[in-house]
Amino acid sequence: MSAQNGEGLEPLYDRILELLPSADEGSEGGEDDPTRPNPVMRLAVVGQRNAGKSTLINAFAREERMIVSEVPGTTRDAVDVIFERDGRSFVAIDTAGVRRKRSHQDAIDFYSDARAHKSIRRADVVVLLFDVTHRLASIDKDLARYALDHHKPVILAANKWDKVDGLAPEDFREYLEQEMPALAFAPVIFLSAKEGRGVEETVKLALELHEEAQIRVSTGELNRVLARALDARAPTRTAHAARIRYATQTGVRPPTFVLFVNDKRHFNKDYLRYLANRLRDELPFREIPVRIVLRDRGDPEEASS
Repeated sequence: MSAQNGEGLEPLYDRILELLPSADEGSEGGEDDPTRPNPVMRLAVVGQRNAGKSTLINAFAREERMIVSEVPGTTRDAVDVIFERDGRSFVAIDTAGVRRKRSHQDAIDFYSDARAHKSIRRADVVVLLFDVTHRLASIDKDLARYALDHHKPVILAANKWDKVDGLAPEDFREYLEQEMPALAFAPVIFLSAKEGRGVEETVKLALELHEEAQIRVSTGELNRVLARALDARAPTRTAHAARIRYATQTGVRPPTFVLFVNDKRHFNKDYLRYLANRLRDELPFREIPVRIVLRDRGDPEEASS
C-alpha cells in the first residue's frame, strides 16, 4: 500500500470491517454503558507542571510510555495510555501541566489548559496530583473545583512523599481540608510515582470509586434519609414552608437524585450541599460527589447541587 498516494487501501478497509464486531454486538452497549461487564475505566491525571503526571502514567503502564523530564512542561497535550490490571483494562489520560492564566505564553499553553479540562470531563475518576514539596496553588484548587462541578470522583494524590521529612499524613490531610473544604470527602493517597510507592493502591482506589459511583439505592431508603435530614435541619426558618414530597435516584456516574419539592426557592445551594453530605454519610457514596436535582410544580427548570 501507499498511505501517501492512497494505493492499496481498499483491502485494508475490507480487513478492518472483517475484524470489527457486528452491528448486533455493538447494540449491546458501548464503552460508556454502565451495564456492560467490566467497561474500560478512564483515569485522568491532572495537576500543575512537573507534579509527576507522566511518571505516574509510566508507573501505571509499567513501562516508559511517556517522556519524563525535570523540565516543566514536557507534556504539551492530553495523551491516552492503555494498561491492564488483573484482566481489566484502563485508559490513563496524561495531561499537560496547567499554568496560571496570566502565565500563558502562547496558544499551546492555552489549548493545553483546555485539553486538561476536557480530560476531566472525559474521565470516570480524576487523580489530582500535586508535589508535596510545594504548597497548593490556585491552579490545584481550580482543577478540584472543575472536577467537582462536573461531579467526578477525585483522588487527592500527594506525590513525592519520599522527599517529605517531619510531616505526618494526618497533618497533610488537615492541610488539604483547610485549603479545599469542598473536597473534604475525597480520599487522599500518599505516593512516590518515581519510586513506585502507592501506585497500585491508586489504581485500586480509583476502581473502588468508579464502582461506588455506579451504586443504586432503593427509593424507600433514600426518602428515609432525606426525611431525617429535613427534620434535623430545615432549609428555612419556618420548617413547614419547605417540603420534600418524594425523591428517587435517576442515574449513576454520578449518582443522581431527583427531589420533588413544594417550592425550589426554599432550597438554596448551601442546603443542597448539606443534603449531599447527609446522603454521603448515610448511603454508600462516602467518597464521591452526588448530584441533586430539584423539581417543583411551578417551574420546569432544574436546579442541581
